[in-house]
Amino acid sequence: MTDYLDILIVLLVLAWLWTRFKKYNTAKQHEQDNRPDELPPVAVVQEDGNADDVGVDVDYLKLADEKGREAKVAMREKNNVEAWELLQQQKSFYNKFFISEGRNESELTALDSSISKDLANLLRQDKKHKDALVHIIYWVANSKTVTKDQESKLRVYFNRAKLMGPSVDDVMDYCLGDEGKQFHVVQKDVDNWV
Repeated sequence: MTDYLDILIVLLVLAWLWTRFKKYNTAKQHEQDNRPDELPPVAVVQEDGNADDVGVDVDYLKLADEKGREAKVAMREKNNVEAWELLQQQKSFYNKFFISEGRNESELTALDSSISKDLANLLRQDKKHKDALVHIIYWVANSKTVTKDQESKLRVYFNRAKLMGPSVDDVMDYCLGDEGKQFHVVQKDVDNWV
């Protein structure tokens, strides 16, 4: 009887390993299928992120894109801590790109705010609804045009945050107001609405 039990346990473990292997291969294949055509290799940045010491031009946009893809994978795997860290690294690479290229701050804000949709989703999963709303407002306020998806998400996140002061229409007007908003300004304003 114990021989049959041992065989059953071995078969269950093998079946479990086989499904994990198939998931891994599927994820790898998906990642390879979604890669852009072969690009020249990216310079490796030292651990401290200081590429100036290396004397090599670094493609910060490509590095940011890679971090964004890695973050999406981490989010699908429900690894929120890793996803948060990767999104922060993506923001850092965007910042380095704009500093190295001498671009204006409004362009950086527009690109930086696009990451806030994913950050808001992670905060929502941790039930940090007010902080998630801050990211959604930052994302919507810095978009060139507000889409139906953005308006819908703003309403849903607003309802979860349960703010006492403004209505959702007031918050939408706030987003559509001035040209672009800095994150710390949005954060301060939302704190005042609670």
